[in-house]
Order: sequence, then C-alpha cells, then structure tokens
Amino acid sequence: MKFNICVAIPIETNNYDKNLSLIKKVLDEKPDFIELRFDFINNVENLTRELGSSLLDMIHPTIPTIFSFRDYSEGGQVKIDKKERLKILENLLEVQPGFIDIEMNSEKEVLNHVINLAIKKKINLIFSYHDFEKTQSYKETLELILRFEDKLIKNLLINTNIVEKNIYKVIFTAQNFEDNIIPINLCQYFSKNNRKIISFCMGEIGIFSRIICVKFGSFMTYCSLEEKTAPGQIKIEKLREFHNLLFEKSS
Repeated sequence: MKFNICVAIPIETNNYDKNLSLIKKVLDEKPDFIELRFDFINNVENLTRELGSSLLDMIHPTIPTIFSFRDYSEGGQVKIDKKERLKILENLLEVQPGFIDIEMNSEKEVLNHVINLAIKKKINLIFSYHDFEKTQSYKETLELILRFEDKLIKNLLINTNIVEKNIYKVIFTAQNFEDNIIPINLCQYFSKNNRKIISFCMGEIGIFSRIICVKFGSFMTYCSLEEKTAPGQIKIEKLREFHNLLFEKSS
C-alpha cells in the first residue's frame, strides 16, 4: 500500500527562475502532493494571481497542489491585518489550486469568504489547527472539531455534505513520546468513519507520529525538500526510507 507524502516548500520570492529551479527539484522527488507556503514571501505585495498561476503552471498536472498562507498565530511568517490577508487568500483561490488550507480559528468573515469561493471554484478545503506548545487530549480535540463543524453548519450555513467531504489537519507539538498516541488515535477514528484527517505531532519528539500516521489512516504526512516549514520536518528521501523499512513487507 502506498502512503501519501506531501512536500511543503516555502515560496520566498516572485523571481521566476528561482521558483522554477525549486519546483524542478521537488518534481524530481515525485511527491504525491506539493504544498506551497506563501507566507514565507519576502514581500506580501508580490502575492499576486500571476505568481500563483505561474507556480501552478510549473507543477506537473498529475501532482495535486495545496496553497497555504499560514496565519501568524499558527506559525505564519508575516503578521498582516484581516483585510490584507483576505485579499491574498482571494488571489490564491482565483488561481484554482487543488486544495486551499485555511485555519479553523480564522475569523468568521475570512472563513465564510474562503469557503464559499472554494466551493464556487471547486477547490478542496483543508481546515487546519496547529498547537505549537502542546498536544491536546483526544477528547478535547474531538470536541474542537465538533464545535467547528457545528459552526460551519449552523452559523455559516454550509451544506452538511460539503462539510463531511473536507479534510481536517490537526497538528500538535509533542512534549513527551506518549503524545504521539493522540494523533494516531485520531487518524484511526476518522478513517474508520470514512472521514479524512491529517494528524501528527511536530518537534523532534513528534517525528515518530509524523512518520507512521499514514499507516493509521492519516490522509497524508508532510516533509521537506531542503528548508523546513515546520518543527520536526524530515526530508522526503529519509521519510521514504523509513516507510520502506517499516511498511514495505507488511503492505
């Protein structure tokens, strides 16, 4: 059985040649997904539809692409106001990537606009939550997701069928090795209920769950090409080596 691997790459410039060189290196590794992290940009004014479209054109059409502009409160690299952030997200959505990643804790106006535009453009939604300090309990995390779904359906009036098709991305920070059990249990629960979730722990202690989460039902796991975009990311060749050693015979 093949497990999905996503390479997360920071987009730091609008320079065509530099971006093309970076994308070619990623394509050589043949990942299952590519995430473009736009919050690493050197100047937010460069985050235009033209840049997004140019990058998408560089990526082979058989590799689904995730666009992310991570909020500052959840590990984003730039701090901007809501109006500017909404404009950037709108520009990214207009390019029509395969997926858009938006934080569950986003303000109602931002969530509503992003969700409705994504639905209109037929873009898959990834609703993410990142805790850079700790790992919440299994019960707390399920309650967090249920509250969010309730908000989508009752407050934002999003169709239940659309809500059930989205992907949740719930990422913690491991303070001890036992924390790795929480995301693994979450992956098993969602997988058994035919729902999609991505869940593991960040940090050096969380590398274990980052590697094996896919075995227990995580839709994918994330890795790096060269520069890390999150604590504990390992390079794609090492991740594949671990997967081959751990799962090749059993699958």
